[in-house]
Amino acid sequence: MSYDTHFYNSRWWITTDGKLLAGYNANDLRSYVFPFYSPKGALVLQESPPDHPHHQGICIGLEVDGHDIWNAGSFGNARHFQEMDLGLECLKPQIDAEGVTIAHAVSWKTESGDLLLSEERRVRFSNTGSCNRVRWHSTLTAVGPTLLGKTKESGIGVRVPPHWETRWGGEIRNAEGLLGEENTFDKMSSWVNVEGIALGQERAGVILRPLPESESCPWFTRDYGPQLYNPLRHHNLELTDGESFSWDLDVVAYDGARSLADIDNLLV
Repeated sequence: MSYDTHFYNSRWWITTDGKLLAGYNANDLRSYVFPFYSPKGALVLQESPPDHPHHQGICIGLEVDGHDIWNAGSFGNARHFQEMDLGLECLKPQIDAEGVTIAHAVSWKTESGDLLLSEERRVRFSNTGSCNRVRWHSTLTAVGPTLLGKTKESGIGVRVPPHWETRWGGEIRNAEGLLGEENTFDKMSSWVNVEGIALGQERAGVILRPLPESESCPWFTRDYGPQLYNPLRHHNLELTDGESFSWDLDVVAYDGARSLADIDNLLV
């Protein structure tokens, strides 16, 4: 297995053995992962759908001291932003025998440029043969006393492609085998998964799993596509100056129909 990166068309592209694995992007509001493919080439994310244009592949957002940095820029909301310390083209992806890591600092700022929060982000891309993986790590540090608000409008989010919305045959399930938004929403589970038809009549899927060092919380699942890991839907978080917390999420793309046991094996 060999990895490479290419900066092309304002996007970092990650390849494995010459095949596209994923892309990493930035606009004037945030940086995020899109696209992301299964090993056979099924696209498992959606970018900026018209109903929620701030749902950009795999991305992160929070409410910081009353400032909404999740919906920022959509539908007339204030354009608070997450500013990379370097321009996207200046990043130096780290390539090794087992994957590619993109790491950079992020300053979370108000629309007027006031600093609210600092982030150290590390996004790891890899292929195990049976699946492709994105591991998203964010360590967020307060700059002064900071209140992260209790809201559904935050977390690390994944927007699946439209052909995996429940209306078109996509299926949400969790590690207990519960199916659909009605049965998986607000339920504790070690992972959630969306699977559906991707390439002709072949199935593929995507899995979200927080790592053990991240806070456990019930899942936010939606039939129309967004799936969120968001502990702050359930409580505020007050930080003192310089205090930090971290979130880690695995996002795994696979091919074929998979049983619950199959998915557990992919996550080992």
